[in-house]
Order: sequence, then structure tokens, then C-alpha cells
Amino acid sequence: MYWFTAEGERILSAHSAAIRLGVSDRTVRLWARTGRLRGFKDGPKIWRFRETDVEAARARLASERPGAGDAGEGSHHDS
Repeated sequence: MYWFTAEGERILSAHSAAIRLGVSDRTVRLWARTGRLRGFKDGPKIWRFRETDVEAARARLASERPGAGDAGEGSHHDS
């Protein structure tokens, strides 16, 4: 089941966000509590995330990872 904002944007669960980000559900909830990932509460323990916020976080994580800009370059400079 999918949730959507009034504007039609998909809303993701903490689990779905975790899968997209390649981290655990617990990490997603921690990032939400600390402000590293924008989200909102849907009850006392349930977090929800806009798909665009999760994708922005995914792009940010990719740029922060060591060697993010060097992926695959080794095979092109073998000669």
C-alpha cells in the first residue's frame, strides 16, 4: 500500500526509505530524529518520508561516500 501527499507525492515508510538508502530501519529513524533525514511522525512511533526527501538524502550519501567520484575509473586507465 502506498500513501500520497495532497500534491500526489509518494510517502514512504521507514522500512521503504531504509531499503532505498541501503541502511537499517533503525538508522532511518535515528536520522529522522536528529534531522539528517526530513520526515514526519504518523503516530507515536511511526515515521513517514516524502519520496523526494529520501532521494535527496540518497544523492547526498552517494556524494559523501569515499571514492564516489572514482567509481569504475580504474578499468579505463589500464593502458
